[in-house]
Amino acid sequence: MVLINGKEVKIKNEISLYEFLKENKFDPHFVAVEVNQELVKRENFKNFLVKDGYKVEVFSFVGGG
Repeated sequence: MVLINGKEVKIKNEISLYEFLKENKFDPHFVAVEVNQELVKRENFKNFLVKDGYKVEVFSFVGGG
């Protein structure tokens, strides 16, 4: 079980953060991500493995004035 923005999500195996974001309807190119309260750089999304018990926070950028 992984907690993503406060919602529990089941994962079968370890998965790259990039694929995890895509599966959960986030565009990896337009978000900032914190895993277990540590910021993960976008260039590391494909190499960073999400594991059972992790807490993921996804932040989307919204334009406006």
